[in-house]
Amino acid sequence: MSVTRTLPVDDLRTLLPDWRIHLRARNLAAGTVKTYLRDGEQLADFLAESGMPTDVTSITREHVEQYLVALQERPSRRGTPISAAYVNKQYRSLQQLFRWLEDDGEITTNPMAKMRPPQVPEKPVPVITEDQVKALFAQCKVNSFENRRDTAIIQVLIDTGIRASELSGIELEGVDFDSGTILVLGKGRRERNVPFDDVTTDAVRRYLRARRSHKHQGSPMLWLGSKGPLSANGIQQMIDRRCQDAGLPHLNLHKFRHSFAHNWLAAGGSETGLMRLAGWKSREMLQRYGASEAHKRAIEEYKRLRKR
Repeated sequence: MSVTRTLPVDDLRTLLPDWRIHLRARNLAAGTVKTYLRDGEQLADFLAESGMPTDVTSITREHVEQYLVALQERPSRRGTPISAAYVNKQYRSLQQLFRWLEDDGEITTNPMAKMRPPQVPEKPVPVITEDQVKALFAQCKVNSFENRRDTAIIQVLIDTGIRASELSGIELEGVDFDSGTILVLGKGRRERNVPFDDVTTDAVRRYLRARRSHKHQGSPMLWLGSKGPLSANGIQQMIDRRCQDAGLPHLNLHKFRHSFAHNWLAAGGSETGLMRLAGWKSREMLQRYGASEAHKRAIEEYKRLRKR
């Protein structure tokens, strides 16, 4: 958002660039900074377009609540209503904004101090089935660079449940076959080592042999495409193509993460272990991702216990 010189110094639109500097100084991930700034800009635009005050000392709880209500009624790009989860994320971003304004002395009263976050109805994400996984791998049978790469990517997703950004950000030096771990950079720029099994080892090694003759083989990044390292969006596009070829419904990369969490818990893995592997600091994330097939796991647990 460009700030014109005519705006007062206490106008929200004037202060947002300073907030961006503050967020970057906290060493937050670039994607997080971008999201926070976007949400702050959307609030500023709404206030200005609605004739509401934009100087931060005059913004009240009522103004913020009106924005959240308007957001809920706004259709998405696909024409469907904005999801409750998206509104909740906006709420969290604005919390950070007004907390910074208060800490920096720009406001004396935080309009969100006594607000409660919008409720998000629990919608367990369907896990990826074994048949769907087989169908994906069936599309990668022919021995080519792309097929070896895509097989390895899908296998890493299934075996580790790492985030899309973590997957695309893997560097060659981060893959350690001796320890059987991959170094990934998670949220908050926190590094962690994620283990992988022998099947994944074989898939990645096969890909690396093909990678040696790729025109971008000098790149430090693990996954390569025709134009260089693959982005998270590029990996999602690859999955979309494989799903279309296999006649499968759209599989968002996050579904692999939900499926990993379900499979871990279904196999008797501990919640503490899952939090470590997934890179979660909050048990709230554990509950969200563990919700997939949670009732089914409870029934299976009941049956096991009754057999004793």
